[in-house]
Amino acid sequence: MDLINRYIYAVTQKLPESQRADIEKELHGLIEDMLEDRRAGSEIASIADEEQVLLELGPPGEMAARYRGSERYLIGPGLIGSYWAVLRIVLYSVAVALGIAYMVDFFTSSDPTGEQLLEYFVSLLSVGIHGFAWVTVIFAYIEYRGARQVSKDPWKPSDLPAIPEPATRIKPIEPVLGILFSVLIFVLFTFSIDLIGVHRFHETSIAIPVFEQAAIAKYLPLIWILTAFSILQDSIKLITRKWTPQLAVVHVIFNVASVIVAVILFSNMTIWNPTFMDQLVQAGLVTPGDEAYETVKSIWDRSRDGLIYIIVVIALIDTVSVVMKWFRRKNGSTALTK
Repeated sequence: MDLINRYIYAVTQKLPESQRADIEKELHGLIEDMLEDRRAGSEIASIADEEQVLLELGPPGEMAARYRGSERYLIGPGLIGSYWAVLRIVLYSVAVALGIAYMVDFFTSSDPTGEQLLEYFVSLLSVGIHGFAWVTVIFAYIEYRGARQVSKDPWKPSDLPAIPEPATRIKPIEPVLGILFSVLIFVLFTFSIDLIGVHRFHETSIAIPVFEQAAIAKYLPLIWILTAFSILQDSIKLITRKWTPQLAVVHVIFNVASVIVAVILFSNMTIWNPTFMDQLVQAGLVTPGDEAYETVKSIWDRSRDGLIYIIVVIALIDTVSVVMKWFRRKNGSTALTK
């Protein structure tokens, strides 16, 4: 029965999620009837009988195509559910992130105007279109790669991938949070970098930015590329719902790329606000010579290297976690299965 379960799993994973349960039952019944015709009396069907029945049914991809009907699409039925899920996450994240930025800007502005609201809707439309384009291109690429990787050799039931063990499965919340975080970072660095800083809400609002917006703008292409890479890998996680050696390698590459971008970005002194401490003094938040001033100045002077170290440590811990999953064993097999 293991071979049959693997076959049914392979077929249903290529179909829209709403149809999988019904088609799984239907396939179980069909295969049982075909096996019944092959065995005599109460004789248990042999593995050879199971293989022969599956060969008659054909490769999982062809069986799924027969259930789907039409085969003309940019993003196939097997991916369309994940596509809409990722697209909703991206668009909701954009709306929330830009909304928060607008609210902060509105309430901290000394003279809020209707132009700020107009700018919010223009930014929302622009980023929403870009998000739609990114997600569509990513899923079209995944669909294309899947079509290119179809083997031309005769299909055999032994080619069926194993059903993922619980230890290999990826909970949907993990890639969802990953996409959410990536979009928030994208919006923050692209539109609202000035929100990263010291804010005081009193009779008059004070905002002292940590970064120089003009200097950060030079690195935006790197941040955009890294964001697209992050959404790509999290989309694959949402589709496969399991760790594979290939996905683990992509994840490690992303961690390395993140560290490289962080080192390039934060080691450049021009991105940091050169008058940060002076602005704190002018705002009356610290007084030169006192203990609080020296403490803040010490933290500020070490913030560049400290931020890089934090990112490196987080990436290292995450990479070690993935490598441990790679070598973990369960029931005599590797946790990361092909």
